[in-house]
Amino acid sequence: MTMRGSRLVFAAAVGLAVLSGCGAGEPDLPATVTGQVLMGPTCPVETLIHPCPPAPAVGARVEVVQEGTVVTSTTTDADGQFELAAPLGSVEVHATSTEGLPSEDVKTFTLDAGDLVEAQLMLDTGIR
Repeated sequence: MTMRGSRLVFAAAVGLAVLSGCGAGEPDLPATVTGQVLMGPTCPVETLIHPCPPAPAVGARVEVVQEGTVVTSTTTDADGQFELAAPLGSVEVHATSTEGLPSEDVKTFTLDAGDLVEAQLMLDTGIR
């Protein structure tokens, strides 16, 4: 290989190294999933005079699941609210009752860096 050919190969290698580093800056920030878990029905008979709106599910377990693995979890507060950092990509958000009738609701999201998504999940109380 000639001196000129060696310089071209070297310049190409340096160029590739520089270009491969482009966009490698800071790692992707996680996404955030926030929302509320409700439970209902809350009474056996609903009428116009006595409506029966869903109630906050206090202490419900909320999990973020990715590829069948729970990656993070929390429980809801007194208003049924929750907030979790979540990984990027396709995730499922599971809400599970912690008392009374076993019940679960699942929502699926595809998350990108910095996303803030809101999920409303409903648990069945079993009241009929």
